[in-house]
Amino acid sequence: MQDDKTYELDKESFFARFPRKAEDAHKGSSGKILIVTGGWGMAGAACLNILGAKALGAGYILAAVPEDIYGIVAANNITPVYYPYSFGKGQNTVKELMKKTSPSEGSSGRIRAVSFGSGAVDLAGKYAVFEALADGCMSVLVLDAEALHIMAETGKTDFNKGSGRPVIITPHYGEFSELSGMEIPAIKEDPLRATLAFSEKHNVITVLKGPGTVVAAPDGRHYINRSGNQGLAQAGSGDVLTGMITAMCSFKDDPFEAACMAVFAHGMAADELAKEHSLQCLPIEDIPAAMDRLFKERGF
Repeated sequence: MQDDKTYELDKESFFARFPRKAEDAHKGSSGKILIVTGGWGMAGAACLNILGAKALGAGYILAAVPEDIYGIVAANNITPVYYPYSFGKGQNTVKELMKKTSPSEGSSGRIRAVSFGSGAVDLAGKYAVFEALADGCMSVLVLDAEALHIMAETGKTDFNKGSGRPVIITPHYGEFSELSGMEIPAIKEDPLRATLAFSEKHNVITVLKGPGTVVAAPDGRHYINRSGNQGLAQAGSGDVLTGMITAMCSFKDDPFEAACMAVFAHGMAADELAKEHSLQCLPIEDIPAAMDRLFKERGF
């Protein structure tokens, strides 16, 4: 499908569209992002979310994490502002943070994007946290992994219908099958058509992850990614991408473009890493270093 709704990206256009940091910039120049992440046994997912956000230079990261993994996450990531919470308090913590997504917070103080779901499979109170986000978030909401299972399990695929608030979902083929009710072979037959139909029906931006990741918006805009390699086919890769999408939403006003650019950057960094590493053991934890080299080459 090639029409005026087709979005295109290559390395040159990516860096041309990425906003350069102004000389008088401060930590809140692009607003804040909030990553609600992790759960028992999944401190790594939280660390990878933060790593992804830092790979694009997010200036002000807030992280809400369960108390039982806070020490691990904070020891590995020292720059975010943390909101540790215990069982039963997660919903209240998120509700309070959602007040900061209001436009009344001002451009530098506002949380411009929120993500949830990575590593939350054994998170106590995950349904209440999801409800608090769905009800209270007034900025871009990025939903990954367990958040998608909650949507499918509770039948809340239409929770954003009629809302003007942007929502980005990041399913792989299995998760998209669960959400849409389509069999995986049918999705693979025409993934673009499937994602466009789902996005329009449920008023979400869909990032269907896989070889040739597809990004589809409710208004029919779409993008098929050509960067990246099979080295990204490993656990944790999607957690990095979620952090990158969330961060990009603080730099770009259009959440569809933000999702496309984050997907491209994720793949571009993997291609950069493949210059020095095998595709068998591609170190996704080095994505920030790869992006740093690429930004440096272009004078950022």
